[in-house]
Amino acid sequence: MTGAMYAAIGGLKTHMSNLNVIGNNIANVNTAGYKAQRMTFEESLYVTNKAGSNGGLTAGGNAPSQVGYGCSVGSIDLNMTDGTFNPTGFGLDCMIEGDGFFMTGSKDTVINGAADLTKLQLTRVGDLRIDNDGYLVKRDGSLVFGFSTVQNPYYDPNAVPGDEVYEAALAAGVSTKDEYITSTELGPIRLPLAAAVPTEANGGKNADGSLNWETGDPVYNLLGAASGDNNARKNVPLIDAEGNYFGEVADDGTGMAITGGTGSVDGEADYTYTGPIPDKEGKVIVCKGLKINENGAIMGTCDTGKSVVLGYVAIANVDAPDGVTHVGGSYYQCQEGAGEMRVCVPGGVLGGRYLNNQVVVEDGDNAIAPSAKEAIGKGGGNKFQPGGLESSTADVATEFANMIVTQRGYQANTRIVTVTDSMLEELVNMKR
Repeated sequence: MTGAMYAAIGGLKTHMSNLNVIGNNIANVNTAGYKAQRMTFEESLYVTNKAGSNGGLTAGGNAPSQVGYGCSVGSIDLNMTDGTFNPTGFGLDCMIEGDGFFMTGSKDTVINGAADLTKLQLTRVGDLRIDNDGYLVKRDGSLVFGFSTVQNPYYDPNAVPGDEVYEAALAAGVSTKDEYITSTELGPIRLPLAAAVPTEANGGKNADGSLNWETGDPVYNLLGAASGDNNARKNVPLIDAEGNYFGEVADDGTGMAITGGTGSVDGEADYTYTGPIPDKEGKVIVCKGLKINENGAIMGTCDTGKSVVLGYVAIANVDAPDGVTHVGGSYYQCQEGAGEMRVCVPGGVLGGRYLNNQVVVEDGDNAIAPSAKEAIGKGGGNKFQPGGLESSTADVATEFANMIVTQRGYQANTRIVTVTDSMLEELVNMKR
């Protein structure tokens, strides 16, 4: 066969690949969060019939003579520009303005630092809801990762500069005036546990009959004591999955004794927790009117009337957003070609803080800071648009125009095959 036929066959295959891309774009024209693809053509192998030469003293030079053998797929790129905002009326639906991603994973996914971020899957579809176990999930059930609200171990409204608690809070980037803070441990976001029925034995009822909490009040996780060389602090619930308290409830109604330094400011072995005690069954609160704001805060009101802030949905930024790898459905992963992955919260809510509540440690005249990769960004131009989803970036008019051009290109390549076949037929029939 001649080279023309090989070139035409290469053209047919490549045009069919382009038609596959166009067909996928058109099929997903109404898919929320879909990023349109674009295929580019690339010249294929060349054969040199005559090499080029430079000019001499008496003769000029000549260019090389080469014949190409068709085309191939050059690249298939993602159009990562923002889609149009599509209002849905659901309070937890949200769209990310900018090139960031939601992060999702499973309950057993543990993020010990920036190196573990690539374990998470990325998506642009913010169809969020609360499941029957109180977790913030997407509609397909995958858990949404972010930073949860915890009890402030430095809470002391009477603390003043110079106090040990005040200085510890200052180093951690939080205030002693706030009863609750946002932990920077990246993990699934869940509703707080529901408080147990208050009694004198668990410290919920005073001798005069007054209550320190109501049944169903929110009980937030504690912030564990610093551990490891990187001074990391993880969230610790007051009750485990089997319904066992992390401590013992005092008989005199003075609170719960917690062991192992959990939640302590100075890492002492024991301290007393005097807040609401969670229900033994580990029930989560009943929360109404949950919504998300432009900074990613999930807020609502529990049955007892108290305001609840679950935490902040985190956003992932990668060096090359169009270099992420599709892993199925609307999900991507930060693999080779996407660069490094970082975490941020819009509005600078957690700006200046580090993953897992790490802090700068003073060591004599030197300050030992966590790696810059562990820092939580201020948003990088990203923000949430609540109340709707992102529309597909596939444009029907553009795809139809590309389809016509591709069809004509495919048709022209089939003509080359036909003409080449006719020429070969004439060659075979030369001698009769």
